[in-house]
Amino acid sequence: MQKIYYEKEIDLSHKLKELTSLTVDESIDYKIEENGVRAVGSLIVKGEYVSDQNKLFVENIELDIYADEKKITDQRDFHLKVEDFEYEIVDGNLKITIEVGVYGVEDGKDRFVSLQSEPDPVAEIEELSRTLQEENSNEQMAEVPEETVPLPEEKPVPLPEEKSLSKKVYETKTKEPKDDGDEDTGVYYLYVIGPNDTYSSIAEHYHVDEKIIRSYNGNIDLVSGQVIIIPYVAPENH
Repeated sequence: MQKIYYEKEIDLSHKLKELTSLTVDESIDYKIEENGVRAVGSLIVKGEYVSDQNKLFVENIELDIYADEKKITDQRDFHLKVEDFEYEIVDGNLKITIEVGVYGVEDGKDRFVSLQSEPDPVAEIEELSRTLQEENSNEQMAEVPEETVPLPEEKPVPLPEEKSLSKKVYETKTKEPKDDGDEDTGVYYLYVIGPNDTYSSIAEHYHVDEKIIRSYNGNIDLVSGQVIIIPYVAPENH
């Protein structure tokens, strides 16, 4: 098993005075591909807080995780599960960290992914590129387990005091349709390079300009087992 920690800052216009409830739900589909398995879906963060009056918020974290068959130890057991989450209130906004377990894959180092409310692509890519380069130089003989994110169903739980941290474990639930009013967040896909992958083939698969992918990843050489970022680009309406 491998663990991935997703950190997300949720902008509530600095109006959060007290958090009264918080849930983290999952909606994940698994697709068997030629050389691995892909998990596609989202983590759905819902909560209620006290400002001038009680208010609700919804934040979606979109996921697209590919696990190469070489890293999967048991395809029947391959799945993602939200193990815990922690939160804190910072300057009237919410900062949440979600711990996701990736089952059915080789053991690997814990991964940390920071999702900003308003992403700074340059700073984020520089940090991730630096981390990947360090890992590749130190672990050239090791394969990196696949990045994935699911998230199990969670029941609303009254939260303690404003300054404390809250943790909950949830059971996986079936995929729920999104409401039109749900608020989407910025999306970055994490992709593990396969033996024959190129910038061109990855760009074609994700329908993203090859130059954009190269720019986001510092035009680094692609090495099997390496993790890169694929920025989400909304499809044009025809």
